Amino acid sequence: MLDVVLDDPRPWKAAMDTIYSFLPEGTLYFSGNGVHLRAMDPSQVVLVELFAPKDVFSKYELGAPSVPVALDFSEYTKILSRAGGDDRVRMSLEDVSLSVIIERVNGSFRREFYLPLMDISDRDADIPLPEASTTVTIRAKLLKDALRDSGLFATSAVFVARPDVFMIEAKSQQGVTRVVARPGDDVKISSELESISRYSLPYVQNIVKAADPDSFITISFRNDTPARIEYHVSGIKLTFFLAHMIL
Repeated sequence: MLDVVLDDPRPWKAAMDTIYSFLPEGTLYFSGNGVHLRAMDPSQVVLVELFAPKDVFSKYELGAPSVPVALDFSEYTKILSRAGGDDRVRMSLEDVSLSVIIERVNGSFRREFYLPLMDISDRDADIPLPEASTTVTIRAKLLKDALRDSGLFATSAVFVARPDVFMIEAKSQQGVTRVVARPGDDVKISSELESISRYSLPYVQNIVKAADPDSFITISFRNDTPARIEYHVSGIKLTFFLAHMIL
């Protein structure tokens, strides 16, 4: 049994849209403390994690310690896209389907959707991840602007961090972009050594797209290693481990 309600579905919608950028399908595990997901994308480039604590939901009832819900995220995000700011979303299990009910908060209008559950096995997500030597916490608006600037000339960028500076540099035959951020109210840097690594710009842009402009995004990495990118959408925590590219 599963019966959960979102009075404000917008953060959940934004989180699931971001996850769908990488995972065409997956299993959401509803457990006693909240909803978990951990899976590798089909191209084996990014490991995706989600945790939504149960207090994100106004109602959260389970019939077992853990209830797996395997879904086609393409169809699921289509359904969620139909929910507006004046709606609440209720999700429950009915036989072999997930029932998604979207209704006005005042109860005047109601729409019901039934999405078949899938029989899928999660891709192996138990992979060793190196410890980071550098952590940068940056306001989301600044990072999004930097990524857009970097994308003018290239599809990948080099991230450079030292104790006094965080830089994103992208170059191609068309030109060079260098964005320089110093520690302050909008940027915090924890680094004892210089860290340099290259990452795909489209992947990073898709990873951070759900972040509120005024929120903060944490990037942890070291020389030529995957980056851990983490932020919250309201109370929902999104974490991504993005493979690096050869310098």
